[in-house]
Amino acid sequence: MSDTITVEKAAQSLQEMGYRLTPQRLMILEAVLSSEDHVTAEELYEHVKSRYPHISFSTVYRTMEVLRDAGFVTQTDLGGGRVQYHPVDKAKHHHLICQSCGHVEEVSDEIFAGLRKDLHQKYGFDALLTHFAIFGRCRVCRERESRQPHR
Repeated sequence: MSDTITVEKAAQSLQEMGYRLTPQRLMILEAVLSSEDHVTAEELYEHVKSRYPHISFSTVYRTMEVLRDAGFVTQTDLGGGRVQYHPVDKAKHHHLICQSCGHVEEVSDEIFAGLRKDLHQKYGFDALLTHFAIFGRCRVCRERESRQPHR
């Protein structure tokens, strides 16, 4: 989806897919689509719970699965075992995650243009690299380790 996703467009699409538009689902949809950053199901739950106290965490989690499967959000594990969600129209970036210090660096989608091209030419495979994490060590940690005496 390259166009900006609005709550109205997403709600209409969900109805066309046969999903009911409950007040809880609409609040979750609004919260995740208005987010400028990655959010966890726990963060969405706390946000929506402040406006709809009777919502359950499982409702938030199931709704996020629906939104992911419908193509409105991507999900990425940025480490720590907690899945984070991001609106798909804001997800054209990826993450370099340092396993030593936990620093997360966002990188542009263009950096993978060569990889996409190679995968297509060599394997006939069109990769959908929408939003993912690459784990390793950042420059600061590598430099710090190189200055430490070897034991």
